[in-house]
Amino acid sequence: MHEGHRQRMYDKLVSDNTIFDHELLEILLFNGIPRKNTNPIAHELIDSFGSLAGVFDADIGQLQTIKGVGREVALYLKCVDLCTKRIQMINAGIAVLKNFEDFKSFTAVRMRGRTEEVLEFYCLEKNGKLKRIFSYTDTESNKVEVRTSKIANVIATACPYGLLVAHNHLSGNSTPSANDNRFTAELQAICSINNVVLYDHCIYASDNNVYSYFASGKIDYIRREFSFKKIIDNQFKLNANEIENKK
Repeated sequence: MHEGHRQRMYDKLVSDNTIFDHELLEILLFNGIPRKNTNPIAHELIDSFGSLAGVFDADIGQLQTIKGVGREVALYLKCVDLCTKRIQMINAGIAVLKNFEDFKSFTAVRMRGRTEEVLEFYCLEKNGKLKRIFSYTDTESNKVEVRTSKIANVIATACPYGLLVAHNHLSGNSTPSANDNRFTAELQAICSINNVVLYDHCIYASDNNVYSYFASGKIDYIRREFSFKKIIDNQFKLNANEIENKK
């Protein structure tokens, strides 16, 4: 019985542009609930949250208050929601990151709900348009390390005008560690060698707890002190006599 109904719904999806929101949700739930009539669940979701958008904006706990929606189905709906929002951001041109607020919002969408530590590089064109994203995770779930060779590969592959970097702290505290500061300095040195502008490095702990090297003023210091020219000038001063005495 369910198979015949589901096939009719699939046929309607292909041929009927007037398909209703609850029917779209019903079809979507076919994958999350394979052996049950999803029509009443779809209706209940729409009625409870007011609209299709309301369903996807609901958090996992709220979704589970609906009869027939367990944790797995709630997670499935939230996954669809996040995928949709990320696609919308890029297709709608929202992924033009021109200022800190743009970057902060984009970082929140990318990092929200992650259960492992993630480090991402956002490669930008001169006008701030996002060219490419490189994402790295660590299986230990609490630490991400990226070798300088990978950073150089990101730059060589994407050839960006500028770079934004973000990672998350699972501790709930966005304050940068000594390793975060060192990484940012190393990153700046590599960017400087390759004539890439390092705009910012954000650390995400929650939507309301995001640390920015730019907003804190640290990025200006790091860009100045860890430019390729500054590093060479400082090292040359320290070793000038040794260089002179070499035969």
